[in-house]
Amino acid sequence: MLANYRFFPNGTFKYTLNAYDDRGRIAQARGTYKLKGDTLTIVIKSRIERVGGELVQGGEGVDQDEIVLEGGKNIEVKQKNLTPIVFLIEWLKSKGGKGFKIQNNKYFQISIDPHKYEEL
Repeated sequence: MLANYRFFPNGTFKYTLNAYDDRGRIAQARGTYKLKGDTLTIVIKSRIERVGGELVQGGEGVDQDEIVLEGGKNIEVKQKNLTPIVFLIEWLKSKGGKGFKIQNNKYFQISIDPHKYEEL
């Protein structure tokens, strides 16, 4: 799945990075959020990071890159810097659904259940 945000009713969020990035070590950011009008404020409390593993040849036609990180394990790393990050968002509506834009990235709602695509 591509990068996505999941916002939970209890004020927490999970931002999952692009799952097709077979070399990245940071898989997810977790924390709290507040949405007020067109302003989204997040505080990252932890991240899921992949440690260990080996660089190997990517599968032709399967992996996005020719060299990928294989193996390793995910660990949760607590965030030391708890400075709020403030985004001005642009609300999007299209035939395909609703969503929002942060900086240059667009995100569309694919489910009303934030637990539906739980991977990490």
